Amino acid sequence: MTRKEMGRWGKALLAGVLVLAALTGCADYQRALERSSALALSGEYGGALAVLEKSSLARSDKNRLLFLMEKGLLLHLGGEYALSNEAFEEADQLVEQLFTRSLSAETLSFVTNDHLIAYSGADYETVYLNYYKALNFINMGDLEGARIESRKIDQKLNYFADTFGSGDRFKESAYLRLLTGLIYEALGENNDAFIAYRKSLELYQNNYPKYGVREPDFLWNRLLISARRSGLLEEYRHYLDQAEGLELTEEDGRPLVAVIVASGMVPIKQEVFALFPTSQGFPVKLALPEFVDRKQPVRRLEVSVDGENWVRPERVEDVEKVARASLEDRNGRILAKAIARATAKQVAARQVEKNNGPLAGLAMQITALVTERADLRSWSMLPAEIHLALLPAPEDSRQILIREGQDRWACRVRPAETAVRFVTLRLY
Repeated sequence: MTRKEMGRWGKALLAGVLVLAALTGCADYQRALERSSALALSGEYGGALAVLEKSSLARSDKNRLLFLMEKGLLLHLGGEYALSNEAFEEADQLVEQLFTRSLSAETLSFVTNDHLIAYSGADYETVYLNYYKALNFINMGDLEGARIESRKIDQKLNYFADTFGSGDRFKESAYLRLLTGLIYEALGENNDAFIAYRKSLELYQNNYPKYGVREPDFLWNRLLISARRSGLLEEYRHYLDQAEGLELTEEDGRPLVAVIVASGMVPIKQEVFALFPTSQGFPVKLALPEFVDRKQPVRRLEVSVDGENWVRPERVEDVEKVARASLEDRNGRILAKAIARATAKQVAARQVEKNNGPLAGLAMQITALVTERADLRSWSMLPAEIHLALLPAPEDSRQILIREGQDRWACRVRPAETAVRFVTLRLY
């Protein structure tokens, strides 16, 4: 073997070592996320965060966004709202930086796999960054901060709707529009609240076949009240006619408590692959991510103020279905890229074999199989579902009780000079 051939083999071996090291790092942080999630399920958020910060995820530039997402949510669940927002703010800025990936990174992913480029987040994940920032501000009593995040949610969803048009990509959220409406209403911005509620109703009705979530009954009341307060009498009569047709009655405009209960956890990704024969006899591998179910309890929740007049929260968001639909749409683009990459690898392997002999070509084919991996990164701590109930706000400091069978949770709501107050709870 000549020195030139030895140099080529050395470069190939070095590339193989680097790729295997990257794949080992992926396995390491996936195990860390599993341990972190298990601790979070037990309410040990500090321990879950410690595991996360010691993992390779915390040291990886290309996985920085994923680390910040998981860290921010663990801090939120642990009640560290200001620190949570610091992590989410860094993540939000990083999303903007990653919006336009560098050509060199994309080229590298085309040669090997998508693990070698920085994770930029699924579209729905990037909006949920601002959702959790809004909840953090709410829990800190800063409605103006929540309002700013509501504007950012609006801007992102508007951008997605304008950019993706009539395609199947995630581009809107009926629930997030509903929440922004409640925040605007809490601040007395009734016209903005009406616009948000109207958009939410439209989205629930249009997206029901896709996500299976109907508009909550109370949305009609918020729509009517915000229209009346804004002086939009024509719109008010229009929606009142629809509400009466649905046998719904308009409620009075007294202050409310919005009880938001997030439950379960979104599914996690695993790899599915297929091997296809080629005319040269060596197979080509195509790998795609798919979501694996996590067991989700069927929630039969009830909420009340001090145990009086129990009501059932309505399911307002199915994050699991949003995630699945987003991945299904994304997999079409992933598959097209994987086919192009496999074709390029076959061409490269034949060229290597032509220049360096059969063994070199075989090594190239094996490398192509080993390095073809599905990108399994996703925000694993997001809830599977979100439920919401609106209760009459008590005049003094009272408890909001939440029950399911024999299990009970209590949250204190304090008097405040706002039309809507908020209580949040996370269940698994």
